[in-house]
Amino acid sequence: MKKIEIISDDRIGLVGEISKIISRAGGDMVAHTANVVSDGAAEISHFTAEVELGTEPDEAALSKKLRRIKNVRQVRITDI
Repeated sequence: MKKIEIISDDRIGLVGEISKIISRAGGDMVAHTANVVSDGAAEISHFTAEVELGTEPDEAALSKKLRRIKNVRQVRITDI
């Protein structure tokens, strides 16, 4: 099981894009949360998901694809 954390400018469709990329990578989201806070200039989304990625996940490729999403600032994938 992996924990995926993404920090991004908040916008409509963000969670859908993240979900689609995880699914295409063979991942299965077990649970997720998305919290939005204001930094004064923008609304910032902190997305966290618990994900089953299969037997030999390519975490580097998944991280790269997630970082390509518009306005993503940070991606972190860790074991849980």
